[in-house]
Amino acid sequence: MPAAASRQTGLKRLAAALAFLCLVLFLLAIENRQATEAWRALRDEAAPAAARVADWAARLPSGQADGLTGLKTAVATDPRRVAADPRDIVLTGEFGPADEATRVAVGAVTFVGADLRFETGEIFHTRPLRIASGREAFVAGQTFAGRWDALADAQIELRRIAPGTRSRPVAASAPCGGDVPGVVALLHRRDRVDMLVFRARTIVGPDAPPAAVCGAWSFRKR
Repeated sequence: MPAAASRQTGLKRLAAALAFLCLVLFLLAIENRQATEAWRALRDEAAPAAARVADWAARLPSGQADGLTGLKTAVATDPRRVAADPRDIVLTGEFGPADEATRVAVGAVTFVGADLRFETGEIFHTRPLRIASGREAFVAGQTFAGRWDALADAQIELRRIAPGTRSRPVAASAPCGGDVPGVVALLHRRDRVDMLVFRARTIVGPDAPPAAVCGAWSFRKR
């Protein structure tokens, strides 16, 4: 076999081995994610990378593969495929009431940074608390998924309601029945936001009484 053909065969084998290695490393990196997330990532990132490596190898005989530089480009993620996942979009902008109860209680809400600004003039200053799953109970006998007809693994954002200034405590709120609000739970699905507001000094969990909830509203993107 001529030396040039032998080198080309060797390079093709090297490309195939590198493609396989990329897939293995990728799968190891995502081993703790759910299977559906792993498949989505494999489909969107690793598989296209392997296809680009194969294309690079096919161009070797013609001399158009651009050597190792071309291989590096093929392995790298195609920047045209990088796009925000819909679930990762930051919650921002104005949402109108999705039902009559919300319209009467608070009207529209605008999300500005960590602030929730209601049409009635109320403002909730918030800070992150934790992420709950849809299967979790927010009060005794009720889960987020059941309340909002959501998936069991839906991500529910819990935020602590904080004072506007350090020198003043959180004020009582009309939408919270005249009590002080303590925690807000948010589920953002495309153009819809569902919200639960809990009274201060109460817990969010299976041991909480139903009275811990002081507001339950739904909004749609305007």
